[in-house]
Amino acid sequence: MKIVFKFIGLIWTISFFSFFVLFIYVGSGGEIPPLVQEYVIYSQTVLSSFLTSNWFYVVFVVGWFGVCYGLGKESGWQNLAKRYRKNNDRELEENFRIGSGYIDKIRHNGILKVAANNRGLYLRVLFPFKFGHNNLFIPWHEISAVTLESGLFSENTPGFLKSMTKPFSKTEYLNIQLNEFPRQRLTIRSTEQLLSCIPKNLRDSAE
Repeated sequence: MKIVFKFIGLIWTISFFSFFVLFIYVGSGGEIPPLVQEYVIYSQTVLSSFLTSNWFYVVFVVGWFGVCYGLGKESGWQNLAKRYRKNNDRELEENFRIGSGYIDKIRHNGILKVAANNRGLYLRVLFPFKFGHNNLFIPWHEISAVTLESGLFSENTPGFLKSMTKPFSKTEYLNIQLNEFPRQRLTIRSTEQLLSCIPKNLRDSAE
């Protein structure tokens, strides 16, 4: 089934890209065969009808939920939720701070909400991206190490580029390693409130 959806997506992408290129070409005064002209006109009519119909909203909503769920699965968030799912964190509501970070290879830019207390670390995402991202609570004893890093880099960023950029970065991030998920990348923006809650045995490695 996954292969079928990929094939359908590939066909749709090729068709849309072809229509877009031909539409631009015709708009700039280019000439195309009558049969191709009919394809462009037909595609334009179908697209206009779709954008003004209720189906557009249905596809948009379904697509949005699908993308959010897919990102939650690809980033490993859903695997973390199987062990660290937290349903109620109202007692920390005022302590949550919005920041950025990496969950595995997926960058959460300005949508990651983080809080901490003496029990552990709380993670969640902003409401529009919630689907597929249950609230997480990670006890400190489930964390094996915390290291400090200047700047937010992807795993594929060359080492020399990191070295050149770090002196100019004003934001620090915490790389958190988990006992049960040693290969799961968890990088979140560091704050004074967060640092103050990290246990001493972990705090020493983060300073």
